[in-house]
Amino acid sequence: MKTLLLPFLFPLSALAAPHPATSTSALTAPEQGLYFLHKGFTLKTDGSTWLPVAESETKLLDTVRFASKDKPQGGYLSIRTDRVAKSASLELYTRKWMRDYPNYGFEVLATKQFSLNGQPALIVDLLSRTKGKQIRQVVLKNEDKVAIMTCMDAKEAFSASLQQCNQIIKTFRWTTPDAPSAPAIKK
Repeated sequence: MKTLLLPFLFPLSALAAPHPATSTSALTAPEQGLYFLHKGFTLKTDGSTWLPVAESETKLLDTVRFASKDKPQGGYLSIRTDRVAKSASLELYTRKWMRDYPNYGFEVLATKQFSLNGQPALIVDLLSRTKGKQIRQVVLKNEDKVAIMTCMDAKEAFSASLQQCNQIIKTFRWTTPDAPSAPAIKK
């Protein structure tokens, strides 16, 4: 009789994720913005209809891409990070690659410095006439890290995509490490 009750007490299928912080964890929920904590910032999709695109499609330069789940080949927002010298200013960092844009067929429409959640940021608006694409980049620097968020779509559809991009971009926040560093082990 005991053996007959065993399958009913312990179902054969497990409902947990195969590894901690995977699957439907709060750490991986894009609307919570915790996915990027390991990179030193948070970024939420709350209020946007865009979601992260599968990693296999965005391996280039450790980039994460967000797009509409209904039209993933349309407009998108990508975010990548870079390491720079702590002493390098945001202006110096961006000036180095902005002068190369015309060589790649981009026209710089405008640049503007602003503050995003209390942090200095730079907006760069670009146009690729040959490909019919419009681009907005938002660049932020904190210590030795730089985050580059790039919104891109066809020129005709760019204003609608920009609304989705801005909804996500405005949630960007650098994080500060709360935990003290581990003491060095003496040999």
